[in-house]
Amino acid sequence: MKKETNCINSKAVLAYVKEHNAGDYAELLENLDPEIDALQDPERFLTDPHNWISCTVVSKLYERARRILNDEMAAYKIGQYAVEKTDLGIRALIVKVFGSHHRVLKNIQRINAKWNRNKKVELVVLKKNSAILRLHWNPGMDSSRDLCLYNQGVYTFISTAWGAEPLNFNEKKCYFEGAPYCEYHIKWNTNNRLQEFVSRFFKPKSVLMETLVEMEKDKELIEKKYEEVYRLNIELNQKIKQLLAIQDTGKAILSVLNLEQLLTVIMNILSNVCQINRAAIMLVNEEEGYLEYLHGLDFKNEVPEEMKNYRVPLERVSNILARVVVTGLPEYVPEVESSSLRKENIMLTYGKPASVYVVPLITRSKVIGVIATDAVDERGVPKETRETLEVFAPQIAIAIENARLYSRLQEQMQELKRSKALLSRTEKFSFLGNLAARLAHEIKNPMTAIGTFLQMFPSKYNDEEFRNDFYKIALEETTRVNNLIAELLDLVKKKESHFEFSNLHELIEKMILLVSPQSNAKNIDVIRQFDPAVDLVWMDAEKMKQVILNLLSNAVEITPEGGRIRLATRNDNEQGKPAMIRIEIKDNGSGIPQDIIDKIFDPYFTTKHKSTMHSGTGLGLFIAHQNMQDHGGTIDVKSKVKKGTTFTLTLPVSHSA
Repeated sequence: MKKETNCINSKAVLAYVKEHNAGDYAELLENLDPEIDALQDPERFLTDPHNWISCTVVSKLYERARRILNDEMAAYKIGQYAVEKTDLGIRALIVKVFGSHHRVLKNIQRINAKWNRNKKVELVVLKKNSAILRLHWNPGMDSSRDLCLYNQGVYTFISTAWGAEPLNFNEKKCYFEGAPYCEYHIKWNTNNRLQEFVSRFFKPKSVLMETLVEMEKDKELIEKKYEEVYRLNIELNQKIKQLLAIQDTGKAILSVLNLEQLLTVIMNILSNVCQINRAAIMLVNEEEGYLEYLHGLDFKNEVPEEMKNYRVPLERVSNILARVVVTGLPEYVPEVESSSLRKENIMLTYGKPASVYVVPLITRSKVIGVIATDAVDERGVPKETRETLEVFAPQIAIAIENARLYSRLQEQMQELKRSKALLSRTEKFSFLGNLAARLAHEIKNPMTAIGTFLQMFPSKYNDEEFRNDFYKIALEETTRVNNLIAELLDLVKKKESHFEFSNLHELIEKMILLVSPQSNAKNIDVIRQFDPAVDLVWMDAEKMKQVILNLLSNAVEITPEGGRIRLATRNDNEQGKPAMIRIEIKDNGSGIPQDIIDKIFDPYFTTKHKSTMHSGTGLGLFIAHQNMQDHGGTIDVKSKVKKGTTFTLTLPVSHSA
C-alpha cells in the first residue's frame, strides 16, 4: 500500500461516522485494502497519526461515509469536524502557532506537506482580507472529489483554531470537473483587529500548555509503541525460528528419505522450536481403516509397547484422534480433567496430560495422519506451540508421504530387479535349450566320423597315412566339440553381476564359435573388422555375452544361404562428447519393417514364433537393451527391408571402479 496521506485524515472520518451513526462504523472497515484487512486492529492503525495510507483507501472511506450517512456533503462536514472537534494534535498546534490568516496562508504548503503527498497548495494572491489558493493534485494518485470537499471544509473553518470566524469560501475551478487545478477564493472579516492583537500576547502561554498536554500524550503513545515493538520483536524472533525450522524441514524432505531417520529429524526440530517434550505421530492405515502409532517423542521415558501398539478405528469419532482425521481440523483440549475425553484411554493413562492438542497431517487435500502433543501443567499447550505445529504440519505430511513413497519405490525396484533376473534366466535357458539341440547334432557328426575311424583302425593299423589322418581329424573334431561344450556350460552358469576389464574381441570370438554350427550350415561368411585400439573393455562379461550371442543368433537366423554377417569394433572419440566404444553387427538378411522397428525392444514382442533356433519368447532384445543400460551404454538399430539390419552397441570408455 502506498503512503500518500496521513491517518489523521482517516481518523476524522471514523470519528465523524461513529458520532453521527449511533456508534456504528463497522461498514467503513470492510475490505479496505489487503494490508489493512490483515491487521488484528485496523481501527487502531487508521487512527494513529504516525501511520500513512493510500489515496485509494481514504477515498473509499469518504465514499462509504456518504453512503452510510446518506449525505453528499459528508466529506465537507468531516473537514469542518476535523478542525472543530477532532483532536488534531500537532497539526492544531502548528496552526495555532501561526495564529493569523496571513501567517497560516503564507505557510499553507508547509502545513499541507506535513500530512498530505497527494497535492501541492499554491498561494496565488494574498491581500489584506482575501486570498486565492490553487490545489495541484498529483495525477498519479487515486484522488476523488471527496478529497476536494474535505479540503474545502478544512480551509473554511481553519481560522476557528485561533478563535476567529469561519472564512468566506468560494471554489472557482475544480480539478475533478476538468480544470487543471482546484482554485479557492477566500475572504475574512477584519473588524476584530483588537482581539487578534490581544491574542498575540496570550497565545504563547496557551500554546505552551497545549504543547505540554500533547507531550504527555506523545509520551504515553511512545510507551505503548515501545511495548508493541517489544511484543512484535518477540513474535518476530518466534517467526524467524519457525522459518528456520521450516527450512530445516525442507532440507529434511529433500535429503532424508529413510522414514525412521526423517521422523527423528522432525521431532528434534519441533522440540527445539516449540519446546515440545512429548509428541506422537499416528498415520492412517487405509486398508484396515484405523490410525496406528508411527513415532513418538518422550525425553523422560521410553515409549511403552502399549502406546506403540495403539490403534484407533476411524469410525470412532468420539476419539479426538479419529475425529481430527475425519474433520481435517485441529483440536485443542485446554483441560483434560473436565473434558469429555475418555480417561481410561492408554495415551491419557500413560501421559496424564493436563491439556492436549492434535493437528492433522494433510497433503494433496488428504489427511494421512495426526500429530498429538500435550502439556502436563495448568498453563496448557502454549498458543505459539499450537500455531507453529499448524505451520509445520503440511511440511511434515509431505516429508512423511515422500519417505513412504520412496520406501515403496525401493520395494518395487527390488521386485523389478528380481523379475528382470528371472526373465533374463528364462530367455537364456529357452535359447540355450534350442541351441543345445543343434549342438547335439553338431557333436553327433564328428563322433560318428571318429567312431567309423575306430572301427577301421584295427584293420589299417599298419597304414601310416591312415593313422596320421585319423589323428589329425580326431584331434580337430574333439577340440572343436570340447570348445562348444565349454562355452555352452559357461553361459548356463548363474553368476553375480561383475564388472571388470575384459578382452572384447576374445568374447566376440567365443560367441561366433557358439553360433558356428548354424552359420556353417548356411555357408554364412562371418567377417571380422576389429579395431586393434580396442583392447580391454570395462564390462560385465556375462551380460555382454548374452547381448552379443542374442544379436548374432538373430543375424544367423535371418541371413539367407551364402549370406554374410559383419562384426566391427571401433573407438569413437567425437569432440565434445564422452569417449565410447562401438560394436556393429550387420547382416544382409530380410530386414525389419519400419512399422514394427520401434517395438522390437518391448518385452514379449516377437516376429519369430517358432523356428529351428529359437522359440521366440520376445524377451531377447528386451534383455539385451536392459543389459546395455546396466553398462551405461546404448543399443540402436537401423534396418531396410530386403537390404539387411545393423545393430550398434555403445559402451562408455570411462567407468567408476
